Amino acid sequence: MVIGAGHTGLAVSRCLRDRAVDHVVLERADVANSWKTERWDSLRLLTPNWQSR
Repeated sequence: MVIGAGHTGLAVSRCLRDRAVDHVVLERADVANSWKTERWDSLRLLTPNWQSR
């Protein structure tokens, strides 16, 4: 059972599916609802150059 269909929940679900593990994803709202409704006014990702290669 995966609780939450946010970024991490969907990533875990994908890993379980790739390993043929039966599971269910539970979400209190629509899947990825917070991605549409709870956004930051601005967001900057500061990734070191060595991680971008």
